[in-house]
Amino acid sequence: RTPTVYAILLSLTLLLTGTALPRWLSNSVELISGFTVPLMLITLGVSLANIQVKSLRSGIGFSLLRIPVAAALAWGIGALLGLPPLAHSIVVLQMSMPVAVFNYLFAQKARRGPEYVASLVFCSTLLSLLYLPLLLAWLM
Repeated sequence: RTPTVYAILLSLTLLLTGTALPRWLSNSVELISGFTVPLMLITLGVSLANIQVKSLRSGIGFSLLRIPVAAALAWGIGALLGLPPLAHSIVVLQMSMPVAVFNYLFAQKARRGPEYVASLVFCSTLLSLLYLPLLLAWLM
């Protein structure tokens, strides 16, 4: 019922055993994987075309709350783990990145508010244009 789990288990098995896929299958998987990001962006674009102002307000609110909370948690976890400064900065930066498009696809598949998730992706990406340069300057 969940092909992603089977794909992960198969991939881990191949990696741990050092087994390589036949060339024809490796080429096919590479071609299919190349379509993934453009298809995700197209489906997100279709949803963004129907976005409502109500969704935008809540998306901006969540994004404004998520960014400092994620950065603070990442900072605290990095400090607890005693990470070197570069690794610590990377953890903080990664946790502060915008909501991923892949989350929209999960919401779409589960029929759990894909319009709301699309607004989160949109708003957090727009806000990242403002906060990421500041965060990078602070971390450097």
